Amino acid sequence: MKKLIAVCLAIMGIFAGSSAHAVNGTVKGKVEFIRTHDATQIPRWSPPAFWFTLKGVSKAGACPKFVDGKILFVAKDTQAFNLVSDALNSGKEVAVAFNDEVLASGWCASSYITVGSPPPLY
Repeated sequence: MKKLIAVCLAIMGIFAGSSAHAVNGTVKGKVEFIRTHDATQIPRWSPPAFWFTLKGVSKAGACPKFVDGKILFVAKDTQAFNLVSDALNSGKEVAVAFNDEVLASGWCASSYITVGSPPPLY
C-alpha cells in the first residue's frame, strides 16, 4: 500500500510540475486582417463578434496560432470593431491585452484594445 501511495504521489508531482500557468500579457502591432462572418452561415460568429490579427505578432503566451503562425484575437463588441477598423484604416498601432486561458471560439479573446502613437503596453 505504501508503495502504491508513493507511486501515485510521484505521478501527481510530475503533472503538477509540468502544468502550464495562464499568461496575462499585451502585444502590439498594426492591424493586418479583420474578419466578420455571416451569422446565418456561422451562428457562433454572429456580429458583433469578429477576429483580427496584428502584423508581426506570432506569440502571445499560449494563444493558439492561426495561418502562417499568426495570433488571432477575438472581440465581441461594436466599439472594439470600430476601434480596430479605424486603426487599420489609419495605420496606427494597437495594443491588445489578453489572458491565454480565455478563449472565444477557440482563439484568444482580447481583454482590451488600446490605440496610440505608440500605444502603451499596460
